[in-house]
Amino acid sequence: MISLFDGIYPDKRLVSSNQLQIMLKLFQQDLMNSLVEISYSPEDKILFLLDRGKITCSYHCVGETIVRSSLSDLPVLLNSRAEGHIRVCELAPAFLRAVKTIIEQPHISNTLSSGTPALPAFIQQHQVMSEPSLLHIRWPRAEGFVFLPGNNFSPRQYAFLSEGQANDSAAAVSMFSRWSEAECTISQYVSDSEREIWKENSLQMGFSLLMEQLMRRHEELVGHLLSRKLEDSLNRLSQTQSWNISIANTAVDDVQLFDSLNDAAAAYRMILDLASRQVSVVIGSRLLNEALETGLDSLGTQLRQAIEQNSLVAALPAT
Repeated sequence: MISLFDGIYPDKRLVSSNQLQIMLKLFQQDLMNSLVEISYSPEDKILFLLDRGKITCSYHCVGETIVRSSLSDLPVLLNSRAEGHIRVCELAPAFLRAVKTIIEQPHISNTLSSGTPALPAFIQQHQVMSEPSLLHIRWPRAEGFVFLPGNNFSPRQYAFLSEGQANDSAAAVSMFSRWSEAECTISQYVSDSEREIWKENSLQMGFSLLMEQLMRRHEELVGHLLSRKLEDSLNRLSQTQSWNISIANTAVDDVQLFDSLNDAAAAYRMILDLASRQVSVVIGSRLLNEALETGLDSLGTQLRQAIEQNSLVAALPAT
């Protein structure tokens, strides 16, 4: 049976199906980011992820079997039992993709023990792998996550959670090696290109890395001022569409959970299309396409295939 955040959020509360419906409405009003677990027995539970109050994914777990449920079936599942024990794990947005990956890929490729001070060296050692992966680090009183895009790209979406403290980005990086508990376990989830979750992860990482390389090249050619104007334009698009994606100082922060791979691809195409049109006006289509081709060539096979299979660059102007 899958287990997440047990040492940080151990408390469960018995609720009726009517009380549960009221709680879900409150979660939506509060725009909560959470993993919610409802247990009916030690071998029977329902999990769902809340992204800004919206249920984005739900799962029915029976023993070791985990089945993703249609969101339209969730009310039936929740109302089919008179009561259950609820556990709510409040999270920062950066945690949601990692949690979704672990739930949908429960088979761990490798688990080992490590000293906490050795974590930065361990992460650096594994970022040279050709395939993307997710590291899940556990202490008795804390948990951390980091995605490795592979091909020696820097780690992405650090997230660290302890009781009363949730950090992501730079704050989480420092907590990985400074946490007070001396020993931890590391579970490595290596990309499985046949799984839907890794198709989503590979597309998300490929898009972010390609965008960052395009933004850096654009800034090299036109300077800081025009680069910031482009970022402002792209951020306005994300805000208009209610995507949790932002760009600052040529770095992409994408913690959006899309409903499907197709929805993610459509959003990324819109962002790349807007960026390519504005960049092309300033530097010309030849330099634009050179920058994109250089970016694609730098990606590992799996990330580049995700970009190409979802036609992210199909709308770009020809040389």
